[in-house]
Amino acid sequence: MCWASKEIYKCGLVNIGEGNISLRVKNQEEMVITPSMNNYLNPLPEDMVHITFEGKVLSPIKNPSSEFFLHKYFYKQRPKVNCVIHTHSTYASILAVQRKALPMIFEEMGVFLGGGVPCSEYAQAGTEQLGKNALKAMGKQNAVILANHGLIIVGRSVKHCVFGAQLVEKMAKIYVNSFMMGEVYELPSENLTELVKRFQQEFSTA
Repeated sequence: MCWASKEIYKCGLVNIGEGNISLRVKNQEEMVITPSMNNYLNPLPEDMVHITFEGKVLSPIKNPSSEFFLHKYFYKQRPKVNCVIHTHSTYASILAVQRKALPMIFEEMGVFLGGGVPCSEYAQAGTEQLGKNALKAMGKQNAVILANHGLIIVGRSVKHCVFGAQLVEKMAKIYVNSFMMGEVYELPSENLTELVKRFQQEFSTA
């Protein structure tokens, strides 16, 4: 959790106090989540909040992130999800405020994300409806843009999630800048079979 916090901050995917990270507690209806107003510069293990899916805080030193419900919804609905990261990265957020999906423009998106990144319907931050809308829009992929909010990435491990968050922001930056220059070409669907097969074997959480 501390490593992931530093990594997404170092890459510019979050500012101090925004975004959140959680990890599933193995074989339990529990997670460990970053605290409200997380300090990405110097996160400490004791800062992280151990909380049940019902909302009972088991390490009452700090308050959990206000997006607890969003994280819980993915853990409850997808047993293969072991990590959830929510960022406010710049280019993904540009698409979020335009309520636009990120099409599949590079092959690695198929391998690691399962395809392009759809955009969910809007729901208020901090609500369970946000999670419901996000999961519905995500489909069988591992990432979804949250309308007027940012990005959610889920994965089998924290390393998968961090890499996925970095990848989405890179692809979003390429897409936004390419779109301003003219037409953007998506990858042809007939070339995607092997990519999606690898995704399903190694990275899918659906």
